[in-house]
Amino acid sequence: MSYQVKLVDFETVLPVWQNKLWPGRQSPIKPMSSMTFDEQYDMSIYENYEPFFWAVYHDNEVVAVNSGHLTNAEEFRSRGLYTDPGHRGQGLASQLLNELILCAEAVGAQRVWTVPRKGSEHAYLKAGFELVGDWFDKGMEFGPNIMAVREV
Repeated sequence: MSYQVKLVDFETVLPVWQNKLWPGRQSPIKPMSSMTFDEQYDMSIYENYEPFFWAVYHDNEVVAVNSGHLTNAEEFRSRGLYTDPGHRGQGLASQLLNELILCAEAVGAQRVWTVPRKGSEHAYLKAGFELVGDWFDKGMEFGPNIMAVREV
């Protein structure tokens, strides 16, 4: 199968997030999150940084997505990684995470972090992330989740 990774806009990933990754989500889906690596919330993230979005296309159809943004000058968050079930096992998550890591490096980040759901942590481990702490549900609509981090 032939796949192509592209830098896209929020409107491209939003339907995937709404309908596949977070169906029925109660909180609004925004282009970025105010969550920080230390599990606090910083509303200045929305003012200080810009998000990046990637999609993987197969036959002009979006089959995988991810996004990322700085949460401070040194930390870059991966958010919203999703691959359609029929396209899993093809290395698409790895491709998206590699693009994200290159982007994080380009904007000067020292660390990439994320909050994967149970069941998707293997994609991050394969990309060199380490799981940090314990699984948790508190404050998460789609858990359990765990923190994961990778130095850039």
